[in-house]
Formats: sequence, structure tokens, C-alpha cells
Amino acid sequence: MKTFELLPHTADIKIRVYGPTLADLFRNALVGMFQSIGPHAEGCVVVNGLLECAELPRLHQVNIVATPIESLLVDFLSHALYLSDVHNEAYLDADIHEIHEAHVKATLFGVSVTRFEVVEIKAVTYHDLTVRKIGDGYQVDIVFDI
Repeated sequence: MKTFELLPHTADIKIRVYGPTLADLFRNALVGMFQSIGPHAEGCVVVNGLLECAELPRLHQVNIVATPIESLLVDFLSHALYLSDVHNEAYLDADIHEIHEAHVKATLFGVSVTRFEVVEIKAVTYHDLTVRKIGDGYQVDIVFDI
């Protein structure tokens, strides 16, 4: 199953994210958000357009409460963007410890970055944002304001 894909958008960045569970959807949204802006980091390589690092030494605990699920996702991603700006990092993996319709608790795993290929993301938007149950999993389209 695909984790995410870039979709065409006129002025911003849009990704479609997939996950068999809500935890996977949130993890894949985080990874897709940072991979879509092309992070560069020492000791990492780009493989098939995605940054791969042997280690992700930068860890952050996050605990987000919001409803509905769309707001929870936006707040989760927005907090990751805030941490990225403050610490000059990109988060390329996450361990979702708990997730419910109004709460997510996770550890973000990242790496210090030297730069991003694309201009940095200003905000996670609610434009056309609906978490949908599809078949045996979930899907969401996310637009990032750049």
C-alpha cells in the first residue's frame, strides 16, 4: 500500500496520504509533509526522491488533544512544523503511542537539516481536508500553504 503521493496544485503543496490504521495515517502524513519539501541533511542520501538516513537522532514527544479528527491531524502536523522551525529539523518517522478521535501521543524521529529543497511550509490548511475510511484503511488529502 502507498503511504503518500504528491498531487498537482497551483500554488501550494498537496499530498494524498494513506494508512491501514489512524496511527499509520498520522505517521504517513508527517513523513509525507516533510519529504514533500525535500529536506537535506548531512550523512543522509536521496533515494527515489526521498531522504533516507541511517539514524534519526532527534526525538520529540508530542501530546495533542483536539476534535474532530481533522483538527487533531492539523494540530499534530502544525506542532511538528513548529518543532522543525525551532530546531531546524525534519521528522521522517514517528511512533504513534496512542491515538483516539480526540488525542494523539507520539514520538517524532528526525534529523538536523541543512536546508529544504522547496520553500518551507507556512501552514497546514483545512482546505478539502476530510479523513475518509476507504476499504481496509484511511485516506486524506492535505494542502500545505507555502
